[in-house]
Amino acid sequence: MKKFALILVLALGGCATSNGYLYFPDLADRVLAGDAHAFRQVLALAADTPPGERLEELAELSSRFVRLSPARFLRAQAASSTCFGVSFMGPDYVDNPSAEAQERKLRIAALESVSDPELLPAKERCLNDLAGT
Repeated sequence: MKKFALILVLALGGCATSNGYLYFPDLADRVLAGDAHAFRQVLALAADTPPGERLEELAELSSRFVRLSPARFLRAQAASSTCFGVSFMGPDYVDNPSAEAQERKLRIAALESVSDPELLPAKERCLNDLAGT
């Protein structure tokens, strides 16, 4: 009976983690602590991850890093033609347009606070991405 219960738990809800991230819990802890190296790992993984729940989890982590460390977020995105995760709104914003609008404003303010001229192209690209969604 215990074996069946474990299989049922795994099938219905996956493995529970302390931070709520199912696929990359250790990486999530580091990203959420502001670790720029971990954030670069998120971007590298995202480049090779097919669409689905894993990619969404990486996008969620990227979206959280915008406000944690906007300059490091832009620096990591500088060589890319996209701005991965900047406009991704996770489950906290589904069916909550006021919370989504507030989060969008906070991300824009975070990015606008970056004054490094070397990051201007990435900053403009990411701000345009936020404005376009």
